[in-house]
Amino acid sequence: MKKCSKCGIEKPLTEFYKSKTHKGGHRSDCKICNRQKYSRWYSKNKEKKAKYRAQNKEKMTKYYAQNKNKLKQYSAKRYVNRKIREPAFVYELRNCKNNKAYIGETTRGKIRWEEHIKKLRGGYHENYKLQQDFNEHGEETFEWSIIKEIPKDKERLLLQEAREIQRRINNGEELYNLTLTIEQLKMLKENKEER
Repeated sequence: MKKCSKCGIEKPLTEFYKSKTHKGGHRSDCKICNRQKYSRWYSKNKEKKAKYRAQNKEKMTKYYAQNKNKLKQYSAKRYVNRKIREPAFVYELRNCKNNKAYIGETTRGKIRWEEHIKKLRGGYHENYKLQQDFNEHGEETFEWSIIKEIPKDKERLLLQEAREIQRRINNGEELYNLTLTIEQLKMLKENKEER
């Protein structure tokens, strides 16, 4: 518990913003008082803030125009480096309301999860049933988890994904995955014959 320096009410620490510069690691004024202070300042300085935003936007537009290629190369380099660092795995995207799951594989780790969410938020995910449930139930009902981490070998990943889908279908689970690919069916058949 901590007493707010503005309103004088004792509140739990969660009601105070964290701060490295303040004693005890939290601000002295509570979140409500802090917001009120900022609202008062903003209402008095609307024109100043709008002018600053316009100037800043102009600066950034100019900087981007002058350094477009440099920024694109930097962004591409960061993406490639991140892609290399991310692990490969078979994952599950589960709807906690109806317990339906989508099984997938990736060599790009969490980047793949970010792609799913971007498409679902935008309303253009390629899996119609998944998109429909996302629109109906909302983002907070979906959980993403790693089933099995595997070395970055696309064939092994596809085979493991196919096995996981097949196992769940055999257990009577309902999936968003519409079907296995022809390549995955071949891999499963060849793998059974090898055993």
